Amino acid sequence: MKTGIASAVIALVMPVCVFATTLRLSTDIDLLVLDGKKVSSSLLRGADSIELDNGQHQVVFRVEKTIRVANHEQRMYISPPLVVSFNTQRISQVNFNLPRLETEKEAQAFESGPRLELLDGDAMPIPVKLDILALTKTPKGIDYEADTEVYNKAGKRASLPQFATMMADDSTLLSGVSELDVIPPQSQTLTEQRLKFWFQQADPDTRARFLQWAKQQPSS
Repeated sequence: MKTGIASAVIALVMPVCVFATTLRLSTDIDLLVLDGKKVSSSLLRGADSIELDNGQHQVVFRVEKTIRVANHEQRMYISPPLVVSFNTQRISQVNFNLPRLETEKEAQAFESGPRLELLDGDAMPIPVKLDILALTKTPKGIDYEADTEVYNKAGKRASLPQFATMMADDSTLLSGVSELDVIPPQSQTLTEQRLKFWFQQADPDTRARFLQWAKQQPSS
């Protein structure tokens, strides 16, 4: 009887473990946008990985790596921003695997034809779609989040339309009527994305208070 109970408990726990995905960060990767939302530098500070939900994901990043140039000198190579979309269905870990980038010649080859692999926890390739993100320069500088939104709406190689709608910033939320006041049915995916983002930004005490509040809300 005890064995049966233990087996039932394992069966309940296993899906949670299997369907969570860890995105391993690399010192050569500067993560800019994750699933249509700008990545906070404070969120990544000191982190070696990010936990993702199971399913479709998109990251915008740059490769930043020290390379050798003439006369044995070194310089920092910074690639154009790259977009990669992938699916973590039944994948527990995602690792960046860059081609060799040690010399200026190798950097130039990467610049003209970027390529990389994403590998799972068993070092098996994950299907990806890779592209270069076109940037729009404005007086305020570069807005990677806005450029990613434009990219996703354009239906390009690595576009994911579900990440095309940007989240409202706090100034919008505090200035009267906003898009959050009335939520049409088709925006429920976006609503879930926003809730997850702000939950991740909160400190542990705030998360605990929110979860306690959520338990007290009626189911319908």
